[in-house]
Amino acid sequence: MPALTAETVTAAADVAARWIAFRCERSQVPGVQFAVRLGGELLHSSAHGSADLGRGAPLTTGHVFRVASHSKTFTATAVLRLAEQGRLRLDDDLATHVPWVAGEDAELGRASLRELLGHAAGVTRDGTAGDHWQLAGEFPDVAAVRAAVRTGGSLLPRSSRFKYSNVGYALLGLVVEAVTGTGYADHLREVLAPLGLSRTTPDLPAAGELATGYSALAAGPRRPLPHAATGAMAPAAGFCSTAEDLTAWFTSHAEGREGLLSPRSRRLAQRAEWSTGPGPGTYGLGFGRDEVGGRDLVGHGGGFPGHATRSLLDPRSGLAVSVLTNCADGPAGEFALGAVKLVDLFAQRWSPVRAGVTPGVDLDAFCGRWASLWGVTDVVRAGGSLLVLDPDSGEPADAPKVLEVLDARTLRVVDDHGYGEVGETWRLGERPDGTPTLRASSGAVLVPLERCAP
Repeated sequence: MPALTAETVTAAADVAARWIAFRCERSQVPGVQFAVRLGGELLHSSAHGSADLGRGAPLTTGHVFRVASHSKTFTATAVLRLAEQGRLRLDDDLATHVPWVAGEDAELGRASLRELLGHAAGVTRDGTAGDHWQLAGEFPDVAAVRAAVRTGGSLLPRSSRFKYSNVGYALLGLVVEAVTGTGYADHLREVLAPLGLSRTTPDLPAAGELATGYSALAAGPRRPLPHAATGAMAPAAGFCSTAEDLTAWFTSHAEGREGLLSPRSRRLAQRAEWSTGPGPGTYGLGFGRDEVGGRDLVGHGGGFPGHATRSLLDPRSGLAVSVLTNCADGPAGEFALGAVKLVDLFAQRWSPVRAGVTPGVDLDAFCGRWASLWGVTDVVRAGGSLLVLDPDSGEPADAPKVLEVLDARTLRVVDDHGYGEVGETWRLGERPDGTPTLRASSGAVLVPLERCAP
């Protein structure tokens, strides 16, 4: 796999941002934050759309989102740090630190902290009263978590399979409190302080203006949703953050980073403990795992009433991507994975600027978002290479056309599928009114999207 450089990643992230913005508009997603780091360096940060449709407030990179189950990565890191300090063991029974659990559910009381971290304790996901996820009532306090354990905590044999559980992580939050003798939020702030994540908090109040969240479009017109504190569920779903902060957070878990977790603890957190079901996904101790084009990724997603989010890290290269959307059905996972695929495409197709190009040819003259009645086409630069992408696709890096420059106005398609245009030429032109044209697919004329007739 080609090595990543700041130049290739920055160029790919810029293209990814344009694709994300286009897809958001097409999907009626109110807003999206997008950030990319490589080796700790912030190479891209952008915000698209609205933070509040009612007020017409544009979204900024400083707006804060409810990042929901990203919280589990923070909780798992806190538990692993306490294990490193000898203040607990991952094989400790839950009841060792939270004794009341054994009285409510003896089997759950025997669950190890490792099983809870890996969602292998067989414990109920949210209990039988989960309407807080629809904001119909408050999120559970400790008494409500205890009631959820009492009325059906253990549902499956321990270490029999992966079973995602918010209740399990709420219980891990109580373990953190019991071991440290302080509140969960206070301890997590202490853990985070050296990282300088200025807009990241374990729950409300947020350290900055919150982006307004919206309901799913399938349930009718989008409606704004209030923000709710998550109570005892904060260790599972309470965190607030930004894309910039989350990429910094995940970068701190990359190989070679010092100060947060030891290399051994990072390996424990990130290795595959369980398959999450159909498909290639697996889960470690607080971190989900994905594989994209041979690149092993770790990270997490989050779904909160009004917010859908996803962050990914390649621990080896230090590539970190975070996408935050402010609607319940926001395609954050699609955007994050698509951005990684674009990074890999650019790394593979990158060539030195002007290499093999006739002197005096302006590659940028061919680039842009071109349109016809069939849709839109992006011509983009990967250094000295020209690629054709479909911004309306959920997989923009899938089977791109590759263009070869013949002269200052002419391109040849040198890589395309058999139904396409391999071997054919594209040519720049101009209409009498000065509108640029690009005669491309089957001889059809494309014009810049902003000049395309309605």
